Amino acid sequence: MNILIIITLLTSSIPLFVYLIYLTAVLFTRESQPPENFTNPEITVVIPAYNESKVIEHRIQNFKDINYPSEKIHIIVVDDRSTDDTIELAKKAFKMYDLSGEVLIKQKRSGTNASVNLGIEKAMTDIIVTTDADVIFEKDALKNAIGMLLSDEKIGAVCGELEPIIDEKTFTTRSETAYRSVYGKMCTWESKIYSTYCFNGPLIVLRKKAFSALPEKHGASDAGMALNIIRNGYRCIYVSSAKFSEYIAKQLDQQRRQKLRRSSRLIEATLYNIDMISSKYGRFGTIVFPLRILMFVFVPALFFISIILWSYILGEINILYGLIVWIGVFLALLTGIWSSNIISSFIWHQIYLLLSLVYLFRGMHMWKSVDREKV
Repeated sequence: MNILIIITLLTSSIPLFVYLIYLTAVLFTRESQPPENFTNPEITVVIPAYNESKVIEHRIQNFKDINYPSEKIHIIVVDDRSTDDTIELAKKAFKMYDLSGEVLIKQKRSGTNASVNLGIEKAMTDIIVTTDADVIFEKDALKNAIGMLLSDEKIGAVCGELEPIIDEKTFTTRSETAYRSVYGKMCTWESKIYSTYCFNGPLIVLRKKAFSALPEKHGASDAGMALNIIRNGYRCIYVSSAKFSEYIAKQLDQQRRQKLRRSSRLIEATLYNIDMISSKYGRFGTIVFPLRILMFVFVPALFFISIILWSYILGEINILYGLIVWIGVFLALLTGIWSSNIISSFIWHQIYLLLSLVYLFRGMHMWKSVDREKV
């Protein structure tokens, strides 16, 4: 029993260690403000698209409404063999809102990473923005992101922060709201350490010279992009003042599908670049990346193993004590139904991360979108 207690303590200590570090970071990290005065450079916006007829026109219109000179924006929609009228609506929107733009039609459907590669390859500007078709930039989002990028030549890319839109309070929206309340602060802390690679794909601004082509069938486009840029000797920074809006999946089935796809591709990108655990990449390679590998790959399994072990140990003393452990976990999960809280969200995300390991080898580079809504 003594050996079992020691094993249980060791199993519990790793999740506790990792999340205590990030909890401290969340409590004490302060946001960095981007410089306000800079010359607005010409930019290319790359929008990977697949069956985006419900949102593509509205997305293009957004670039006319934001606080950035529209004459300095060129938009490239990369169509991944849509079966609806995404292409026609995109071309119509360019003319309607007097924006420079084009649609690239791929020869075959090959996923987001290939679309990003093609769009960036065709871009003629030094500064490139990648985004999604179903989000909206807030007024100063692009200006704040570009300002941070241009503030230091060592910064190769920056990403923005999601402002979740909730039009219906459900368990899934409450869970995501709690998660997002700490996610940005964790990434901001990593940025201050050196770099973060947990990027938000719907708003990334990068230097073309810092970019390397993404593996078409491996990993998330946003995380993979950031890791490649860090590998090329640049920093990747999270900019909380560069905000974009997106609807949160309201139904558990949609959230499950979305979370498993995103988590599995993030873990895949992480493992694909595991050689970056190295002092060659500075404090990213020695602090940030090892912590994220622990968080994504080891902590979920260790978390549930420790619950099982503690329930067994306490159950040996009194079976009621063992049951109390599981009742406590179950009740913590259920609290997310009634109110947004980080404990329920944390447990659910451990479940998603654990399940994502199963999906790593299922060819997740081809996506099936959740329901699209205009923001």
